[in-house]
Amino acid sequence: MVKVKVELIDVYCADTEDVTGADDFYLVGSLVGGGITKPILTHPIKINDQQRKSFRPEDALLFEGEIQSGESIKGGLQAYDEDAAKDWNNGYADTVNSITNTVSGALAATGPQGATAATILKVATKGIGILASLDKDDLLGSTELEISATGPANETREWKMSEKGLGFSTWDYNVRYHITRS
Repeated sequence: MVKVKVELIDVYCADTEDVTGADDFYLVGSLVGGGITKPILTHPIKINDQQRKSFRPEDALLFEGEIQSGESIKGGLQAYDEDAAKDWNNGYADTVNSITNTVSGALAATGPQGATAATILKVATKGIGILASLDKDDLLGSTELEISATGPANETREWKMSEKGLGFSTWDYNVRYHITRS
């Protein structure tokens, strides 16, 4: 068995989606491996152009558990700019539970080894239905993750997302996360 820990480091914003000021950046998703389903919902981070910000300590842990050698943690993340104000204090725990229940229910049919990272990400984002205003928030990017038990003991990865061009809505973000294997 290999102990794998995946933690968010920070987010860098080269260009916000909002033209009038700071974005409220947050992540949604889930990671699954070794019988563990880890829901992901970070609190919004107010961030402006040319800023780098750390995630809250309670939001930073994406996954921690033991998986078999040769197996992988699967899932994904979606990044949003919050445009519709939400009551994060009252709905947060229910939303996290909803993500867990939705992903666990879907995996019961296929088993964790039969599920793809794309399937887990799709199901996880359905689990956030409690945040009904999510569709009003701006989707900044989506990434599927498959993290193998095999690899370096310490590894830092980056997820880049951007929308460039002449349009009204452009952005440029970079999220860093760290993987520890032991």
